Amino acid sequence: MSVITHDAMHPALAHVEAAKAALRERFEEHLERASAVVVLKAVALADEKAFAALARVEVEAKRSIATRNQEAVARMKARAFERVTSRCELLDAKAACEILGITKQALSQKAKAGKLLAYTNTGNRRKFYPSFQFSGNKPRPVIEALISSLDVDPADAEAMNTLVQHLVGRMDYSDPGEPSNVMPRFEVLDDPVALEIITRDYHNALMAGQ
Repeated sequence: MSVITHDAMHPALAHVEAAKAALRERFEEHLERASAVVVLKAVALADEKAFAALARVEVEAKRSIATRNQEAVARMKARAFERVTSRCELLDAKAACEILGITKQALSQKAKAGKLLAYTNTGNRRKFYPSFQFSGNKPRPVIEALISSLDVDPADAEAMNTLVQHLVGRMDYSDPGEPSNVMPRFEVLDDPVALEIITRDYHNALMAGQ
């Protein structure tokens, strides 16, 4: 009868150990390719999330710089849409038409004429209409006046998106020495003084490339 000594190893076990050694070697090589930023972020995550974060390194490394730049821009635009939806109510075309009592064609014509704000989701090109621009089942006159005074091209989806993002941003509308009064810009559009500040800040943001 043969006896397996402590120095001997079952062939199947030896195969598994060899596989583990190979995986550890590959993981070490993979880890070397990761940037310091990726490594520091991964180490703070739970095991499965940390491994997943490191696993993406090789995939990203294979992409060209141009592709990665486009992906970064796409993520930035997606976050911008999420930020707008978190700060104001965006209505789809059907809801906006019901409020105004007009057809989708008429709604589109008003937007193209600069009488309405239309926010474009760059992910699927769908247009949405901020609810704050409607009052009494009509567009607020200040919206058309603002689009005109800021010289925003209604046909330029990016320019219109920038304006909506500006209007849903918050401003501190309080006099010096008074308690802070932070609110979305669109809530004070009917105040001439606030509107002047909003217009000034918009131009300053564009000049700064923001």
